[in-house]
Amino acid sequence: MPTTATIAVSIFIAAALIAFPMASTGKVAFAVAQTHNISSMTGPTTGVPMMKLTTTSAPIVIPLVKALYDSKGVLFIITEVSDKTMRDQIGNFTGSLVNYEPNLTKSQDIGQLWIFKNGVKGPGLMGFQTNVLNSIPGDVHYTPLWKVNIVEWKTTGTNATTPTVLGSDDIIANAVKKGQITVTPTNVVINCPVVQWGGNKDNTIPAGKI
Repeated sequence: MPTTATIAVSIFIAAALIAFPMASTGKVAFAVAQTHNISSMTGPTTGVPMMKLTTTSAPIVIPLVKALYDSKGVLFIITEVSDKTMRDQIGNFTGSLVNYEPNLTKSQDIGQLWIFKNGVKGPGLMGFQTNVLNSIPGDVHYTPLWKVNIVEWKTTGTNATTPTVLGSDDIIANAVKKGQITVTPTNVVINCPVVQWGGNKDNTIPAGKI
């Protein structure tokens, strides 16, 4: 797709998301707009109807994925990921195609994203609790690029723990110190800009949206 087309579609996506409320339940929410000048196609493995762009002005449907920051709700979109396996996993989870882009790992500015492999069932990318981010727009360290960390609860053995929802990077770090969870860093980087957020615990960053 030409660069100009990408820019035009991105602008439309932002406009469509402005009035979209943060969902309180369900795996994935969707920003939906009227569609025209498009042809239909099928999403990866899920059978979810997708739209194939045929003009630079065509609106599209894009999934919103939940996350937490300072235990407050966040919604983000996923556009690219640096790993082919995770690209397929995300596509299967959201029903929306994600681009494979290995050059994401070369960025100098990368945040941290925690995805839970087990624990409390929920809307996270692996089917468990909500994903956790370490920054939101308004934070001087905010970036739309995130390095994936896999979190796993210790549910057997001497440090067996009953999983709970961990809502922030500080809470995750504390659970690691207590031996309740293990965190495995990966080299996978995801481009997933935050489009709606609930502010921070110190109230120095207000809730907002694009």
